[in-house]
Amino acid sequence: MKNARIFGAVFFWLLCAVIMYVIFRFSSETGEESKQVSEGLLSVIIEYIGNVISHNVLRKIAHFAEYATLGFCMSGAIYFSFGKRNFVSIIPCAVYALGDEIHQYFVPERACRVFDIFIDTCGSAVGILIFLLIAFLIKKLQKSKTKKTQFRTEG
Repeated sequence: MKNARIFGAVFFWLLCAVIMYVIFRFSSETGEESKQVSEGLLSVIIEYIGNVISHNVLRKIAHFAEYATLGFCMSGAIYFSFGKRNFVSIIPCAVYALGDEIHQYFVPERACRVFDIFIDTCGSAVGILIFLLIAFLIKKLQKSKTKKTQFRTEG
């Protein structure tokens, strides 16, 4: 069991590092580069689904999604490292969102937006909630299996 916790911790911390790197790379793109990427994705969406979303909304959804992924992985990293299944993972995610927006302030044609920090933190919260829900369900299933096993051995 101890090896599983160590593996889980390493796995989730590595995922956090990869996600943080990806976020940093996206934030390092100039405003024009970032616009080209999101407009390219938007044109694919329009081609297959139709004009269901604006460019600005797509960008906010991307912020939310990347930080939801970070929140999920940060929860896993903290859970496997410290055995904590709670909302403390929001702190490093929110701090990273703040740092990311400050970083964008220094990138040409980009800006530091408080609203983006809010969206990023909300995304992290959703990712954390998803992790906590999955962890709760797994624990409940394990308890259920333990009770069934105990009943069989006692009966």
